[in-house]
Parts: sequence; structure tokens; C-alpha cells
Amino acid sequence: MQAENTKDTNHLYAFVEEKADQVTNWLYRKIKKGPIGHGHFSMIVGNSCSGKSLVLIKLQELLKESGGIEKPYVFCQPLVDRNDLITGVIRSRNNKKMEAVSFDTKEKIEQIFHDHDIVVVDEIQLTPHDLQSFFLKELHLFLDRGGLFIAAGLDYNSLGGEFIFSALLKSRSHKIHRLYSLCNMCGKPADRFDQRLINGIPANINMPDFVGPTDSITYEPRCSDCLIVKK
Repeated sequence: MQAENTKDTNHLYAFVEEKADQVTNWLYRKIKKGPIGHGHFSMIVGNSCSGKSLVLIKLQELLKESGGIEKPYVFCQPLVDRNDLITGVIRSRNNKKMEAVSFDTKEKIEQIFHDHDIVVVDEIQLTPHDLQSFFLKELHLFLDRGGLFIAAGLDYNSLGGEFIFSALLKSRSHKIHRLYSLCNMCGKPADRFDQRLINGIPANINMPDFVGPTDSITYEPRCSDCLIVKK
């Protein structure tokens, strides 16, 4: 039975917000303390509705409110052609949003890492393939200089496999923060998978990994038991 009643929805939102606050506070303390002689890389992963973008929005709010961060920082995301992403805007499921820098060239990536001491990237799994190698090179140089990097995004696709760039970044990170929501089918915790639906029916494996939501294509959190991989 699907977990769609009002009680479950309210519980999910409160649960996600509470976890987002915990991760936000951890990251804020890390930024305030600052790396000592070396860089730091934290990665935030989880499925949809788990509060990944919400963490970043809350973190930016804390940084602005404190006024005590002297190091230059930037929030950004890949520039891709998707209906669910707005150029220059990071948006959460609860309709909170903030301004961000969008990148789609090597020159922009280089500028981001060279002009800031703290770099935060949302939707990291959408980084275009032809930019990923360059992105990694600049990230390594950035961390060697003592920079602090935070990336957020999906790490598993709707077929139960991993997004390659997210998997690679997780292996290079110093800290992984895993967020989760509730399975839309059974209500159990779900921290990895999203079910892709086409007009309410699970999509088959022949579709590309990266397909944005539309009027007919939707995504919902699923636990591993309820994820349907349709051949």
C-alpha cells in the first residue's frame, strides 16, 4: 500500500527537515573550523525527496546570517537542458530556493575553483561527461590548496545501478552524508533508489540514465524491495 496519506507526508517532511538540519550544522561547523593544512571534501547523497538541495540552501542561509566567513564561497550546479532545473537557481522539494552559478564549460569550472576557497555543487551527477575529467583535475588541485568542497546529488539511478561520476567522487571524498526519505510503496526508509514512472507505469531498462521529469515521466522514492526494474 502506498504511503500517501496526510500523516505519512507530514512525517516525511519533518523527518527530512530534521536530518537536513543535522547535516547542515555539521558542514557549517566544518567550514567555521576550516581545514588545517589540507583540503576537505564532503559528499551528500540520497534519492529524491531526501533533502539534499535543502541542506545546501540551509547552509547558504547560515553563512549569510553568521557574517563570519571571510573566505570566498560559491554555490553552483551543472548547466543542463532539463525542465526541472532552473539556470542559476538551486531549488528544494519544499519550494525553498537560492541563487547559484551554473557551469557548462572548462573555463567556468576553472574560474569557480580558482576564485573561491569553498565550493558547493548541487546535482553533481549531471556534470556533462566531457567535463568530468577536467572537473576532477581542478578539484584535486583545489583540495591540494586547502579548499573545502561539498557536492550533493543522486548516486543511484532508477535501474538500481550507480551514476559513474557520483561513484567516483564518493571514492575520493573524506566524508559521505547519506540522506533518505520514505518509500512511496511501503513507507520503509529509502536512501538510494528512485522509481521512474511513465504515466504511472515503471519504465523499462532501455531508457537513458538521464531523463528529466515531464508531464508523463515522474520519479518517486523506492526501497530496494519495492524498486521495479522492468526488462
